[in-house]
Amino acid sequence: MESYFSNKFKGKSIHELELIVANKKDYQADAVRAAEKLLNEHSKIKNSPNLPELEQTHNKNLPANSSGISPSLDPKPFLKTFSYREIVTIIALSLLFHSLLEVIGIYPNEPLFKNTLNIWRIALSLSLFLLNHIVYRLEHNRSNNFIGRLIIDVIFLFFLIITKIGYTFLLDSSYRISIKGNGIEFFIIIFGLVFLFTAFELIVAFLKFSLKKIRCQIF
Repeated sequence: MESYFSNKFKGKSIHELELIVANKKDYQADAVRAAEKLLNEHSKIKNSPNLPELEQTHNKNLPANSSGISPSLDPKPFLKTFSYREIVTIIALSLLFHSLLEVIGIYPNEPLFKNTLNIWRIALSLSLFLLNHIVYRLEHNRSNNFIGRLIIDVIFLFFLIITKIGYTFLLDSSYRISIKGNGIEFFIIIFGLVFLFTAFELIVAFLKFSLKKIRCQIF
């Protein structure tokens, strides 16, 4: 069976093989061993003094990337491993976010928060988005790519809104959602949020690159 999986996995990329090893509980033991052996072969090729010749020979056996999508913009690795774990983590962080906001709101005149309340709110928001990426790495034993982080940021924002609505409704049963205007304002808000998330993830990507250089990658 191991040889069967070895032949089957020959066309997979290093990242796909790493996903199999990282999520070994979802695969047969023979499949995991085959993926590990192929990764070792990749490692030997990478460390070989005849790297260019070996890579040229090895790449002949690999299918061309017909999509031409950059690994950082490929959503497949994220979507393949997306599960209830991400949802549970996001819900927990959403509730933590609203709880901490309530704590800050109780003491708006304290020296620590006075005149800096909005800054604290922004810092708290950014910290929890980063924490979500860190938890993702701990759960999957790998980092999420750029497009994966962007998708999970949007999901996180959605649950932040949903939990806020639910929390407000529990406190005030007369609470109603209303969207005023002709819809243009709504699309402007959505476009602005997409722009902000993209800018935020570009900063995260740079931070991730910097941490990787000093061998201190945490997300």
